Amino acid sequence: MVQNNQQTDSVIAKIDHIKQANYATIYKVIEKHAPISRVEIAKVSKLAPASVTKITRQLLENGIITETARQASTGGRCAISLAPNSSSINVLAIKIGRKLLSISRYNLSGEELSNKQINIELENGEQLIERLTAEIAVAVEEGKPLGEKISAISITLAGLINPKLGRIVYTSRYSFNNFPLVEILEQRFNIPTFIGNHTRCLALAEHYFGASKDCLDSILISIHHGVGSGIIIQGKWLLGENCNIGEIGHIQANPAGKQCHCGNFGCLETEVSDNVIVEKVKNAINYGGLTTITQETLTIENIYQAAANNDPLCQKIVEDAATYLGKTVAILINLLNPEKIIIAGKITESGNTLFSTIQQCIAHQTLPEFQNKLTILPTELKPNSTIAAFALIKQAIYEGDLLQKIRI
Repeated sequence: MVQNNQQTDSVIAKIDHIKQANYATIYKVIEKHAPISRVEIAKVSKLAPASVTKITRQLLENGIITETARQASTGGRCAISLAPNSSSINVLAIKIGRKLLSISRYNLSGEELSNKQINIELENGEQLIERLTAEIAVAVEEGKPLGEKISAISITLAGLINPKLGRIVYTSRYSFNNFPLVEILEQRFNIPTFIGNHTRCLALAEHYFGASKDCLDSILISIHHGVGSGIIIQGKWLLGENCNIGEIGHIQANPAGKQCHCGNFGCLETEVSDNVIVEKVKNAINYGGLTTITQETLTIENIYQAAANNDPLCQKIVEDAATYLGKTVAILINLLNPEKIIIAGKITESGNTLFSTIQQCIAHQTLPEFQNKLTILPTELKPNSTIAAFALIKQAIYEGDLLQKIRI
């Protein structure tokens, strides 16, 4: 009896998966080719006309797509075109940073309708959740007088995240331990909610809206207070069963290096993150190093700009960091053979000092065939935005699950 129940559950799960995939396929065809008729959708998607009719009827009833002008008649009844109803569907995209909580309202076309930033630098984990919940409640209530409903919520932050279970596994900034954030918010607001590691979601955003939107295989490397990566293979993020592929910041880059907060020594993060670069320049100045930077003008932005302008001390320190980074990038290229490597962070302001050093490492340490069509370039996304969280919602749409939950 137990075996029969398991088989039944397996069949139901398979049917649900096929249904989600079909919803996603049809929505993506409409989004890409709108305005488009049901007949054309069936041709492009290669799904049965009956399935297209059923799914588009459901999407229309839920307000996710809309009917547009009738097409010209070719002898029979005029076909009605369909298009996404993106401007009428609002979502909240949230970034939990080290100092700021950023909350944006988007429509599904990717237009940012509002943005609010709250200082959370002095708040602990419990205070953060209270503030987060309160701010979401305000955002949800603000749209009600205008008939604007929030259809989904997404949150990104640094650390080890399990997006499948909706949990914060670990973050160095707060004392969360396998914290069920999605469950808490969905119980409170009854709105589909998603969570992800910020860098992994940033790779998705780059793939959907930025520098890697024209390729299927790419790696984004983000350098700020820490170092992380997001990997896109065949147009989908590489997540794995444990959900945390890409923690390159904890690859050992310098065996004789400093101890990292993870407990190991010489992690890449201890050689290339912004605070490390500032510390190295500060120490060099104290030892009499010649540079245009002074203790009064010692900022990470000024350091990278000085490196770009051939300041010898800043250039040398950034080149050293870029060499450690370049060796790690070369390993990733040999493992994954991407089409593009995208670098995000203020370090890109150092320009050729960064990119030429990385290119040299790639030239000497990767297979020649892997270099032929490879491009290394800076991010095209706006810094400190919530676009990574919005990309998480876009992914949920494209996978079909969220399409069956939205009601407007």
